Amino acid sequence: MLEFFNWRLTWGWFDLLLVIFVLSLSIFLSSRTWNRSGKKKSILALEIFRFSIVTLTLITLFNPEKVNKQEKQDPPEILCLLDVSGSMNTLDTKDSNGSIKSRIEWARNAIDSEWKNKLEQNSTVTLKPFSSEQGTAATDLALALEESLEGGNNIKAILFLSDGDSNTGPSVLSLAGKCRADSIPVYSIQIGAPKPLPDLSLDDAFAPSFALQDEKITINYRVSNTFENPKESSLRLFVNDELVTQKPLLIPASEDTAGSIAWMPPAEGNYELKVSVQEVQGESLPGNNQKIISTRVENKIIKALIVDSFPRWEYRFLRNALDRDPGIDMKCVLFHPGISTGEGKGYLPGFPTSKDELASFDVVFLGDVGLGENELSEEQCQNLDELVRLQASGLVFLPGRRGRQLTFTDSPISDLLPVIYDPEKPTGLGTSNPSYFELTARGKNHWLTNLRGAGEPDRQFWERLPGFHWSAIVSKSRPGSEVLAVHSNFRNDWGRMPTLAIRFAGAGKTLFLGSDGAWRWRRGVEDKYHYRFWSQVVRWMAHGRYLAEKEGIRLIPDPERPRSGENVFVRCIVLDKAGFPMEDGEVDGLIIHPNGQRESLRFTAEEEGPGVYLGSFKAREQGDLRMKVKTLPAERELEMTLKVERQTKEKLGQPVVSRDLLQLARLTGGKSVNYQEYEEVTQALFFLPDPQDVIQIHRLRTDTAWGLFLFGLLVIYWTGRKLVGMI
Repeated sequence: MLEFFNWRLTWGWFDLLLVIFVLSLSIFLSSRTWNRSGKKKSILALEIFRFSIVTLTLITLFNPEKVNKQEKQDPPEILCLLDVSGSMNTLDTKDSNGSIKSRIEWARNAIDSEWKNKLEQNSTVTLKPFSSEQGTAATDLALALEESLEGGNNIKAILFLSDGDSNTGPSVLSLAGKCRADSIPVYSIQIGAPKPLPDLSLDDAFAPSFALQDEKITINYRVSNTFENPKESSLRLFVNDELVTQKPLLIPASEDTAGSIAWMPPAEGNYELKVSVQEVQGESLPGNNQKIISTRVENKIIKALIVDSFPRWEYRFLRNALDRDPGIDMKCVLFHPGISTGEGKGYLPGFPTSKDELASFDVVFLGDVGLGENELSEEQCQNLDELVRLQASGLVFLPGRRGRQLTFTDSPISDLLPVIYDPEKPTGLGTSNPSYFELTARGKNHWLTNLRGAGEPDRQFWERLPGFHWSAIVSKSRPGSEVLAVHSNFRNDWGRMPTLAIRFAGAGKTLFLGSDGAWRWRRGVEDKYHYRFWSQVVRWMAHGRYLAEKEGIRLIPDPERPRSGENVFVRCIVLDKAGFPMEDGEVDGLIIHPNGQRESLRFTAEEEGPGVYLGSFKAREQGDLRMKVKTLPAERELEMTLKVERQTKEKLGQPVVSRDLLQLARLTGGKSVNYQEYEEVTQALFFLPDPQDVIQIHRLRTDTAWGLFLFGLLVIYWTGRKLVGMI
C-alpha cells in the first residue's frame, strides 16, 4: 500500500508485474507505430497521449482512495425516549417497595434514579417524551425513532421506555437498517405486566345521531373480558338518566362479545343515551364500563310507493299497514295486466316516468312485477337504480307466484337484488304444510327482526309466527348481502335458502322478502307484528335521507357519527325552485371545526345523477362540527351539526407488546428487557464504547467525474487518430 497526499493505493506483486508488462507493451506498440509513420511529430504526440491514458487507467485499477476522518466535536449522547401515550397510565407496575404504580410514574421515577447520573459521567443523557401525531390517543414508535435519528449528531445509543404498544404509523423495525448503518444500538425497557389486568370493558358503543319518530334506535356494542374465566354481567341502557332496558351478558374468558340493544323513543326530541356494563367483583379498571351518546328524534313524513300487478293478499295488507301509519305518505301503482291500472285514493295512473317524479319517494316496494310491456321499462329500472344508489332511497323486493321479478336479472337493478333467483323455478315453491322463517346469527342481532315494540321479550316468537305456504326459489345470496332469515325446510347446493336478506347499495339500501305470507302474521293478533315489521323497514330505509333535510335540499354524511381523524363523505341532494333536481348548479360548503377553525368545502356534481353533489373533508378533532351549505342558482341553505367522537387507540390494562422491541434490539446490537430487569440495560449502556469518528472514503474508480474524464481522453485520442490519417 502506498500513501501520498491523503491518497492510498492498494496493490500486490502480481498487480505490479501486470502493470509493468502492460506499460512495456504499450511503449513497444507506440514505438512501432511512430517508426512506421516516418517519425512524425504529430504521431509521437498522439502516442504519448495514448500512453498517458493507459497509465491513468492502470492507476485507476489500483483502487486509489482518499480517506477523510471526521472527528466528532459534540460529546456522545444517549437519547432516552419516554412513551407518554394513554396506555402508560395503566396501574400494573411495582416499585422496589412493592407499591403499585402506573407505567408512566414508574418510568419517571426510574429516570430520576442513580443510573442516569452514572451514565452522565461519560455521556449526555437527553430525555425526549413521545406519543404520536394524534397526541396521547395513539403510539408511534417509528416516528419517535426516525425523528431521533434525524436530529442527533453524536448518538451513542437510543433507549426506549415504553410498553411497546405501537398502534399507528409503520413498523419500528423498518428503521433497523438505518440504525445499523449509523452504528446506533437501540435498547428498550418494557414497562408493564406481561398479562392484561382482569377487567370488563365496554370498548365501543354506537348509536345513530338521528332517528325518525316510531323508528327504533339500535345501539351496537362490543364488550371485552380480560379475566381468565367467563363472567356474567348485564348491559343497561339509560335514557336521560332513566333505565329503559337491559340484557344479560355472558362474556367468555379472554374474549370479546358484540351485539346490539334497541329502544323505541316515545316522542321526538333530544336524548342522552348512556350504555353501561354492570361491574363485577375484581375489576381493575371500573372507569371503562360506560359510554354516553347523544341523539335526536324528529317527526318526518316518509313517502312510500308500492308497485304490484294483482291485488294479492300481501299487497292489500301492506297497503293498509302503510296507509294507516301517520308517518307515511303512501302511493300505489297497480298494473292489472290486460286491463287498465288500478284507480282510487292514493293510486297513481302509472309508474313515475321521469327521475324527477321518482326522486321524491323514500322507499319503493316492487311486488310481482317485471320488465316488459305494460310493466316497467329499462329507463324506469335505470331511474330506480339511481334513486337507490345516488339519492339514498330504499327498495323492497316482494316476489310473487307469477315470477315476474326474474326479468330483473338482466336489468339495471340486477345488482340491487340481495339474492340470485333460480331461473329454472320462476314460479317458486308451494307446499301444503307451512314453512317458517329461521333467523340467522346476523338476523338474531339485527333490529329489523326485533319486534319488542310489539311486546315480545326476545326473537323466539319468530318460530311461533304463522307459517307461509309459498316462497320464491333462490340459488344463493349475492356477495355483500346480509341474510337475516332462511327457509326452515328448503335447502339447495349452497345450503339453506335465504328468505329475508338486506343489501347496502351506494347510498341506499335494499331488502328481499322471499314469501308472500307476511300478512298471515295478523292471525289472532291483528297488527301486532305485521304493522311493526313494515313500519321498521320503511324507517330503516328512509333514515339516511332525513339526517339533515329542508325544503329542496338534503345532506347525507357518511359516517353520520365520525371519529376524529376520519374522512367524512357528504352527499348533497338539491332540487331547483320548480321541484326538479338541480342541474348545472354550484354547491359550496363551510366546515367549522370544534376549535373554531374554518374550512371551505367544495362539492362536485355526480355525473350519473342530476341534483346530486359530492364532497369530503377530514374530521380533525372531537366535538361539535358545524357544516353550512349554500346552492346556486337555486338559493337553498342548510346547516347541520356532526358529533365528532374522539378516536383513541390506547387501552388501559393491556399487556406489554415486546415482540418489535426485542427484534429491534437484536437487529441493532442493543438489548430489551422487562422493567423489573432494567439494571441489565443500564449496565450495558454504561460500558458501551463511545461512537467512533466518521471515516469517509472517496474511491476514484467509483467517481463519475473521473470516469467521464477518462472517456473524454479516449474521445480526444480517437478523434486525433482520424485527423492525422491513421483511420
